[in-house]
Amino acid sequence: MFKTVNRICCFLLLLLPIATITLAQEEEAKQQINQAVFNKVEYHFNLQETDSIYALASAKFKQSLSAEAFRTVMEQQLYPLGRIQSAELIGYEKNAGTYKLNFISAPQQLVLGLDSANNIETFLFQPYKQSLPAQTDPAVPANTAASGLDRFVDSVALGYSRKGNTHALAIGIISNGKTHSYFYGETEEENKQLPDENTLFEIGSITKTFTATLLAYFAQQELLNLDDPITKYLPDSLAGNPSLQQITLKQLANHTSGLPRLPANLERMAATHPGNPYEGYTRAHLYAFLKTYEADMAPDSIYAYSNLGYGILGDILSTVSGKPYAELVREIIGTPLELKNTTAQPDTTQQYLAKGYNEKGTETPHWTFDEPMTAVGSLKSTVSDLLRYTRAHFKLPETPLENALALTREFTFFTPPDTDIGLAWQMNLIGGSLTYRHSGETGGSSSFVAFSPDRRVAIVVLSNTAEPVSPTAAAILDYILNMP
Repeated sequence: MFKTVNRICCFLLLLLPIATITLAQEEEAKQQINQAVFNKVEYHFNLQETDSIYALASAKFKQSLSAEAFRTVMEQQLYPLGRIQSAELIGYEKNAGTYKLNFISAPQQLVLGLDSANNIETFLFQPYKQSLPAQTDPAVPANTAASGLDRFVDSVALGYSRKGNTHALAIGIISNGKTHSYFYGETEEENKQLPDENTLFEIGSITKTFTATLLAYFAQQELLNLDDPITKYLPDSLAGNPSLQQITLKQLANHTSGLPRLPANLERMAATHPGNPYEGYTRAHLYAFLKTYEADMAPDSIYAYSNLGYGILGDILSTVSGKPYAELVREIIGTPLELKNTTAQPDTTQQYLAKGYNEKGTETPHWTFDEPMTAVGSLKSTVSDLLRYTRAHFKLPETPLENALALTREFTFFTPPDTDIGLAWQMNLIGGSLTYRHSGETGGSSSFVAFSPDRRVAIVVLSNTAEPVSPTAAAILDYILNMP
């Protein structure tokens, strides 16, 4: 009996080195396959053959990220890095290789993971860690979680942050009943200070969704009717202009009024101070333009985005209520929803507004608005406040404000090929879910808000640089709404 056991033990000891060699050989073989797949990726990347890279992906990868979203990430975030000059494998673990990619601008690293069929399951671009230490690089994210959503957000956000002209980037997401926040860059050039959930950014035209909510609230309170002609609320000196008489309040709010994007006299004024185009444009200037305005197109014939229309709408709302626009936002929307940091005029002793930078990355002044143009794009807000604002759209309407929010989401116009218009909101089907969105830009900021009430999903992306965040935000939104 003991001899038999001893023979078995000796036999196992003899097999141990052989088994170790076999496992090592298998691991080496997997690594070689990983490198072979990477070589294909590198080849297709340098030729910008997106479909060929996507064809190497696993079914699981494709289920979590559509071809359209993948193409957006590649074209908007990764191809701008340039050609891969050279590459080397710097680590291999758990079926994933980490490759250092040398670009002309700065090195990156790619984590490439394969499934059992040797199809791509992980495709994650990151800053090259040795050249970008976490304690000094302002582009390193504040979040450290490693879920699939986190990895995807980091990938596209770091692509935005690495463009060279960008500064602070703040992202907030509501998904699966949880709130996720991501912060990148620096709020001022070289201050090494990440933004946070209470950092204020200019939100530009997202202000219009607040203006539309005020209009819907006034309609719910029967202070006005959406189909009222605007001349009902304009001075007599303007009411006689036939080009204004056919325009309704609803048409101002859904951009079908036929009005130009900007009044000509504002464009002339802005030419003298292009860094702050709305500065000094008052109600007197607006009325002077409207008095002689002649329409080029009939109302309700075409969707044509108009800041002028929202200036008029803001002026009418102030006239009806007898209160300034900023006060209306605070009383009707801000206070009930506890939006403590959403304001046209931040208290700089209590609130921090990130500095603004133009499309070249150069510091630029924040835009200033006089009445009535405050309704066009004057608001500043935070990730935290805007997530709270979008969450209010998830609720079944019970209060007057909730009913007003619901009214802004009702269909008012269709614009080809696939976009419905509510009051301010643009509406599309994404992943089978009806989604509402709006973007904003000033001379020193870019912003994006979207939400799907049915899926209880929302996303907010804020930047203090006039580098559009919409492609980044759209890729993240598509990823979330197409997740299984």
